[in-house]
Amino acid sequence: FFYYIIKCSNYEVTKEINMHKDINNQLSKLQIREILEEDAVITLKLVLEMADESDNYPFTSEDYAMSIENQRSFINYMNSLDNCIFLGAFIENELCGILYLEGGRRQRTYHICNLGMGVKKEYWNNKIGSALMSKALEFVYDSEHIAKVDLQVRIDNKYAIALYKKFGFEIEGKNKRALFIDGDFVDYLNMGKIID
Repeated sequence: FFYYIIKCSNYEVTKEINMHKDINNQLSKLQIREILEEDAVITLKLVLEMADESDNYPFTSEDYAMSIENQRSFINYMNSLDNCIFLGAFIENELCGILYLEGGRRQRTYHICNLGMGVKKEYWNNKIGSALMSKALEFVYDSEHIAKVDLQVRIDNKYAIALYKKFGFEIEGKNKRALFIDGDFVDYLNMGKIID
């Protein structure tokens, strides 16, 4: 019986190591590029999956009111402005993460971008978020229009907060009772990065 437990444990460890190697092999093929109109279907699919596998988003798949046509329109809108970008993290043909920077629409807020991002749960802790953020900030610093990037993050999402701090975002305040999930209120942190 003891031998069986050891054997099973070794199998599980070996299986986990092999899965980690598979992910590492896949990550060597990681490509960060702009989301295009033809990516609308897989983008919408990913957003719906991420909404249901984590409570980090302000919506579920049931109340995310976005059709494929609306998704296409949003992608085209983002790609048409010089203060917006919509990025995808692709491993071969699989979309595993997204990041968008949506700039202000009015003259007095055109310089400010709101950032939103997400990574599919099976790819968490593999630096995909860092890769997306690096590419986004490259765009920001190359832009002549962007002077500030804002974001909101759940106050208990310590991994995301650490990522944002690593890239120079600072906590600017708190949005109390921003979400209501499973009978509990959840606060947001407001974070920002000045672009000089």
